[in-house]
Formats: sequence, C-alpha cells, structure tokens
Amino acid sequence: MEKVQVEIIPGVGLGKLKFGMRREEVKAILGEPDHQEVTHYGDDASDQSDAWEYHPLRLDLSFEEAEDWRLTILSVSSEDYLFKGSSLIGLNQEELMEELDVLGVKDLEIEDLSSEDHPEQFLVSSEELGMNFWLHQDILEEIQWGPLFEDEHTIKWPE
Repeated sequence: MEKVQVEIIPGVGLGKLKFGMRREEVKAILGEPDHQEVTHYGDDASDQSDAWEYHPLRLDLSFEEAEDWRLTILSVSSEDYLFKGSSLIGLNQEELMEELDVLGVKDLEIEDLSSEDHPEQFLVSSEELGMNFWLHQDILEEIQWGPLFEDEHTIKWPE
C-alpha cells in the first residue's frame, strides 16, 4: 500500500487522491481496502455508499452510487495529516478553534451531537471548505471533507 501525501486539500482531496476518482483509480494508488462495506442511506434503493477503510493509514473513503460511484468523502484520524501545514488531530476544542482562526477559517459552526451511544460528541464544520471536525470528549478525533459545490445540487469536481 503506497503512502499518500499527508496534506488535506479542501474541495480537492489528499495527495494523489482526488474527489471524483473511480474505485479502480483509488485501488491503483492505495491497493485493496482493509475493510469495505456498502450501506443504504436514503429512502431510494439506489441511495448507496461504498465505504473503504485503510487501517494503517487511518484513512476512510466513501463512494456514492448517486455520483456514479465516484470518491465523495475522505476522513482521516491521524496527526500525520496536515491542514494548511498544521496537525490538528488530538487538539481540544479550544485549541482547534484558535488554530482554525489563525489558518483563516472563519465560518465555523459548532453542533452538539452527544447521545447515549456517543456522549460528549461535537461537530465543528466549515460549509465554505466542506469540512467537518469531529470531537469526542473534547478531543479532535477525525477530519472529514468532500468536494465543493457550484450550487445546491452540482458538485464542482477537481480537475
């Protein structure tokens, strides 16, 4: 399995991985996933997602049937991945908010998604960048992002 570049590029991808890639293209870069699961997420039978996990890389990918099985979501959970040169995984919420402010991310929203199964879970999101920052017990555990949109329904695929 080839190691990917570690810089997170909002709206574009991660190193050689670009949003819009087909599953075969991703396999040519990363090899077979360690775990793969197809799930249904909507009322329509064609609303399916193919989730891939690469455990050693602490990298998850998702391909959506509605987008002709193209790469639509990347998630990372290792401090080796950088956003604008900064390692964010492991920061507490206050540190994360301060660092994102320094990095110029101003459109942040915070949502409490705590539940019985997931106590103390918060989502910090930037709609402008299409990024989600998942905190559990006040620590950033995962960064998730996807392609940007031209309008409400049209994805702006990177070139």
